[in-house]
Amino acid sequence: MKDAPVPDFTSLVNFPVHMATKQIPSQDGMRNCVMCGKACPCSASSKNMKKGDGNGNGGNSGSNSGGSMKNKLNMMGNNPNMSQVAIIPTQNKGLCTVCDVNVWVVTATRLEIKWCKGCKNFRPWAAFGDKGLATKCVRCRERQREKYALQKEEKEKSKLQKKKLAAKE
Repeated sequence: MKDAPVPDFTSLVNFPVHMATKQIPSQDGMRNCVMCGKACPCSASSKNMKKGDGNGNGGNSGSNSGGSMKNKLNMMGNNPNMSQVAIIPTQNKGLCTVCDVNVWVVTATRLEIKWCKGCKNFRPWAAFGDKGLATKCVRCRERQREKYALQKEEKEKSKLQKKKLAAKE
């Protein structure tokens, strides 16, 4: 089941009309999630807001009428804890951070799917192995593990070379 064919991403989304916007947020930095349809701030727009949000004070608005991202988030949920507000990361193909952790069921085939942050696509839930709540499938976790091991090996080689050079001097 972990290698079950998953339909194309465009046929899986619940709100395909929101895909037509082609990753371009509205002027207020908001986009609608392609799965739940809710308006969420984009991670790309929060970067822009920090540099300058158009209100003349570099994104650090002291009043509620300003256009800073923090104020927009507070207006959305009236919640000062920004970690509880869903955003749409640029690499998520329009999925908000609430929907990218859910397990979805393809109604036609009853296949349970989950978003893999490594593949940046939906994968069968079985592909996540024993860690069904993980953000990456087994294949991506293995690839990440191998990449980390290579980085660690390179770092060790670099340390040894530095020690040899220091010993020669």
